[in-house]
Amino acid sequence: MKKQSAEKVTAVIELKITPAKDTGFAKIARRVARYPQVDACFLMSGAYDLLVFVSGKSLQDVAQFVAAELSTIEGVLSTSTHFMLKTYKAKGVLEDFAGDSRLAIV
Repeated sequence: MKKQSAEKVTAVIELKITPAKDTGFAKIARRVARYPQVDACFLMSGAYDLLVFVSGKSLQDVAQFVAAELSTIEGVLSTSTHFMLKTYKAKGVLEDFAGDSRLAIV
């Protein structure tokens, strides 16, 4: 039997959305933020509207969530998913670079 990994996959997802007439971006942002997979959701300036941090058990788990849930919300025009591969600094803390090696290309 294969041992279950305690690690999780994190992705940053850019959402381009159409604001609602009376509530602007808030209606869709609240809906997105309610998903348990969503760790954070921010309204942004620039090329996209919402920046969403998502966690899952695997790349496929996150991809399935984006395809089946986020991208099907009425008013979501497009999504762009970026998987976090390695952390160098988080929450002001620099990671230990001792023994740092290149990521394998598979």
